[in-house]
Amino acid sequence: MFCPECGSSVAEGKAFCGRCGARLNAAGERPAAQAAPADAPAPAPARPISLRRKLTYALVVLLAALGGVAWWWIHRPAPAYKVQDPGIYPFQGLSADGTTVKWGFIDAEGKVLVQPVWDAADVTTVLGQTVYCNEGFCGVLKDGKWGFIDTSGKLVIPNQFDAVGPFIEGLARVHLGNQIGYIDKTGQYVINPQFSGGGDFHGGLAAANGAGGWGFINRAGAFVIKPRFAAASTDGFSDGLAGVCTTGEQSFLGVAPGKCGYIDRTGNFAVKPQFNSVSPFSEGMAAIQIDNKWGYINTSGNIVINPQFDSTTMFSGGLAVVSVAGKTGTIDKRGRYVLNPGQYDLQPREGVLQPFSRKNLSNPFIPGGYLETGLISRNGTWEVMPTKLINGIPIILGSVFYTNLEGRLTVISVGSKVLTGPYKGAMLNTLAQDLDNETSAIQSMRTLIAAEAGYSGTYPAKGFTASISALGPAQGAPDENHAGLIASDMAAGTKDNYQFAITIPEGTSTGGINFNYFLLAKPAAGHAGRSFCADSSGTVHYAAPGEECATTSPAL
Repeated sequence: MFCPECGSSVAEGKAFCGRCGARLNAAGERPAAQAAPADAPAPAPARPISLRRKLTYALVVLLAALGGVAWWWIHRPAPAYKVQDPGIYPFQGLSADGTTVKWGFIDAEGKVLVQPVWDAADVTTVLGQTVYCNEGFCGVLKDGKWGFIDTSGKLVIPNQFDAVGPFIEGLARVHLGNQIGYIDKTGQYVINPQFSGGGDFHGGLAAANGAGGWGFINRAGAFVIKPRFAAASTDGFSDGLAGVCTTGEQSFLGVAPGKCGYIDRTGNFAVKPQFNSVSPFSEGMAAIQIDNKWGYINTSGNIVINPQFDSTTMFSGGLAVVSVAGKTGTIDKRGRYVLNPGQYDLQPREGVLQPFSRKNLSNPFIPGGYLETGLISRNGTWEVMPTKLINGIPIILGSVFYTNLEGRLTVISVGSKVLTGPYKGAMLNTLAQDLDNETSAIQSMRTLIAAEAGYSGTYPAKGFTASISALGPAQGAPDENHAGLIASDMAAGTKDNYQFAITIPEGTSTGGINFNYFLLAKPAAGHAGRSFCADSSGTVHYAAPGEECATTSPAL
């Protein structure tokens, strides 16, 4: 008999077909409930799917998956640009002839990499953080024109521009007159100067101001997002979105008429214009302003931290700096305070490190104490202990920061080591005391000058003495070996980390009588400070740290 389901031959008495598994009755037919019409043709035998067809199906599925991955890769949000520590930092120093202050470059240990021969070093900001050198190039000014050197100091792009920006994604923004264009690292124009305003390239696009307003150009200089906005973030796209404003003039750092939102890379609004001001996205969050108060949204445009702050920064390391009623603190991404407002007097900066000040009440001679400034991380870890030597930190750049120290722009490492200037090599935690010791040293110099005058008057047969100990306390009646003119600590020749010595200059002795002397005070080993010197004229002279003091040095 034959299976009525697949037509295969079936042995008599079998209950199931051996090929297709159909149930049979005793007559070799399907059960009545499944019986086919008597005139229905027998179905064709089933054929298994061939290996070739299976491979074709698998290939189609694989290609579809690869296509999806490729589409995502092409359209994925570009990661936010991260400002890197360049390892080379500008500093101010004297020119080779010692007549003018010029700019050069040092490494993180203070070693001079490029001698100070430039009139200025370019400084700009990327996502709010200070940038000098980037991608191996540093902008430098000479005779009113800007060019670029590499990190060895070689001039690789001649000074020919009126202004420059940093190299980002291989291109640098340059200005000729009031027009902006872009060059590559050979100095050749990739985009000729033609825009009245422009930003840096991020993710292959840059904001540019053309006819009709602000838009975004590609690396060929073509607008891929039409110039139709009143303003656009010159920091470009971050987290796949860029801030733009639709009406009125708008600074991304201040309040102005108009509404602002965020567009995606197609130019369509991902977050509709509804804010007074906006900032770039960082770590999935962006600060927005509503009715003079700042809060934060996520990339979907949802407010996740209500507007309540007077000022904000971008998130870095999961924390942001905010201020309320003149007091500054830090918050996490849920809006919870990590450093309470007013806990420290923070001076907000983009990036993890923040300058801060605190009042030191320990000095009884200064009513109300004095301010000490240092560096603190956003989570409250002190990186540079506060010191009264620093009144402000205008720039933090990688592993160094800049401050005015004793009237000179000075570079200091985050490890608190002074890298430039007269106190180079000193540590901040000891330098403050060393500078206080300078005051003591000057007073000691005047004490010794007075003692030498008293000695020569008391012992005219000796004149001046070359021995500090001879000026010291007497055990009994004073004599020329123990004149009793200075205290014992001073007579030992060391006081407040200064060492004192007296010599008799050549040619100033006659018949055993000294008619002149040379008094020198130098910081003790391991301490910083100026050197001081004097002679019988009584005038105190000084020399910068590391330099020799002479009677021809500047006088106090």
